[in-house]
Amino acid sequence: MRKLAIGTIVAVVLIVLFCELCTVVAKPYQKILLDRFGKIISHPTRICYNWFLCYPTDRVIRLDMRLHLYQSDNREVSTSAGEPISIRTFALWKIVDPVLYVDRLPGGTPAVQRYLDNKIQSAVLKQIGHYTLDEMFNVDVKKLKMQQAEQNIQKKVDIGMQSLGIDVVKVGFARMTFPPDVAARVYQRMTAERNKIASEYINQGEKLAQIKIAQGREQATEIRSAASKKAAIIRGQADASAYAILNSVQETPQARQFYRFWKSLQLFQNSMGNTTYWVLTPNNPVTEPLFTQLKMVEGAGAKSLIKADPRAAK
Repeated sequence: MRKLAIGTIVAVVLIVLFCELCTVVAKPYQKILLDRFGKIISHPTRICYNWFLCYPTDRVIRLDMRLHLYQSDNREVSTSAGEPISIRTFALWKIVDPVLYVDRLPGGTPAVQRYLDNKIQSAVLKQIGHYTLDEMFNVDVKKLKMQQAEQNIQKKVDIGMQSLGIDVVKVGFARMTFPPDVAARVYQRMTAERNKIASEYINQGEKLAQIKIAQGREQATEIRSAASKKAAIIRGQADASAYAILNSVQETPQARQFYRFWKSLQLFQNSMGNTTYWVLTPNNPVTEPLFTQLKMVEGAGAKSLIKADPRAAK
């Protein structure tokens, strides 16, 4: 029983030592290489998924096959006109040939970052010197040449990268600003350009406004003329209708009698003053229409009273 226990312990220790010294486990995004006495083993013996067999003397090299980011510091460069700008660049790269990568860049990622820094900054200095400041900073997209500059820089950087076992996927500008002494001048120039464009829009708007106002006034005049003409026609028709009604009324005996009565009242009103006294008699030809009209009015009043209250006739 004791021998069985000792044997079990020894077996467990041997298994642990074997797993620790003779196997290696890689993460899904890692590539495993073995340095066996200076010789690179690119395809180690696989035990199972991401679990490889190695010798205790092998040096395990783990390579990250994902995209790597390079980002530079702010560097001051000059345009074709000698105007300084501050640029920060970035690059995305990945390992495409692990064996070549380990052989040419034994320092790993830090060595790649240093190599990219030297090569990218050299390409940036040369390319930015071919462009003006307006081609780097402009609100008009058609005048910008930033994308073209990035493509030219990437072409320069791609030269010789395959021989290092890496591939530069993307090179671009992460940040582009002005030094403080240049920023004020650039902003003033951009403000002047924006003000000029705004003035052009304002002038065009005022010109269109004057045209619209003139058209509106012309239309208003036409509408007023048409309305006045129509109103005159309606007034003429109304006056004709009124005169026709007056003429038809004035031709009746009642109208003549009322006219005589009204003229008599006007005569009295015009001839009498504050100290004038008139003696009204029915035989006087001047005052006769008054008595005649009064009798007619009294008769009409009596008739209307009888109609309103039949008991008044009794």
